[in-house]
Amino acid sequence: MEQSIQDFIKECKVATVCVTDGEQPYCFNCYYSFIEQEVFLVYKSSYGTQHEKLLEKNARVAGTIIPEQIDLTTLRGVQFEGEVLKDSFDISMKASAAYYLKFPFAMAVPGKIYVISLDKIKFTDNAKGFGFKQHWEK
Repeated sequence: MEQSIQDFIKECKVATVCVTDGEQPYCFNCYYSFIEQEVFLVYKSSYGTQHEKLLEKNARVAGTIIPEQIDLTTLRGVQFEGEVLKDSFDISMKASAAYYLKFPFAMAVPGKIYVISLDKIKFTDNAKGFGFKQHWEK
């Protein structure tokens, strides 16, 4: 994966994640951390949410990441596709550490850590020329 894509994902904090049960799409926003070696996005969510229920039926997700401050002349952003992984001790430990290091305040909030294994990324960076795009696929 290009370093510019990794740097962009690491510098941002919020992703929009979209899930579906095959019929009804549903999107939510979340704080995330990025584990670059495995190309994982890690987020925390409350228990009993609509997206948690939909993820039980279909673990495939898509989403976007854009900066908090948008400059229309140099718009940058990521579109991604991936899959939410099932819980495993090794992944959960690494994911929790990555998430709580970036967002220590989240330890005080009940919820569950989720891991998205990214499969495809399209990075648009108009700072390098209007419509400039980089693609990455696992």
